[in-house]
Amino acid sequence: MMGEVHKIVFMGAPGSGKTTCIRALSEIDPVSTDVPCTDELRDLKETTTVALDYGELQLDGDSRVLLYGLPGQERFSYMFEVVRAGLLGAIVLVDATSGDAVEELSRTLACHRGDLRKMPFIVALNKSEQAADAIAERCRETVREHGLMAPVMTVDARRREDIAHLIELLLVILEFGFGFEPNGEPGRTEGLA
Repeated sequence: MMGEVHKIVFMGAPGSGKTTCIRALSEIDPVSTDVPCTDELRDLKETTTVALDYGELQLDGDSRVLLYGLPGQERFSYMFEVVRAGLLGAIVLVDATSGDAVEELSRTLACHRGDLRKMPFIVALNKSEQAADAIAERCRETVREHGLMAPVMTVDARRREDIAHLIELLLVILEFGFGFEPNGEPGRTEGLA
């Protein structure tokens, strides 16, 4: 008998840590579609995702979570269609060291706002050793400005424990319905942005 299969998507601007999260958490060798950067991103990083990153995480029993990392460039936003059906939720990564971190978050939220309104998600600040409180508050404000609700957490995408904590929090949000009614409409807001 097959166990339940769940899906979670990682999204965010290029270089925010999506591929790193999946590599840290996956219990299988992750599938990556990274290729050398040939555009303005080459100043930021050597490679970029052009389709999907993929990994898997085993839960208790026979249940597992399929982990998908979307490309960060808006021109690849259609890739969300590939993973939309059956998504439990999303983790929106933000590179806190980027001078455009809040603007990058705003672009990601604007691009996927319709879908994010229908599912729980978490904003995860990656690489945030300094000024974490200030950037976290600006991210909370940005989430609210987009008419969305989500907790804002600080993580190190390289640490399996940090990413596992995000998955656990997303599952708690799903279990208790914080911020979402059964029809996917916003509901209770205690503790959310």
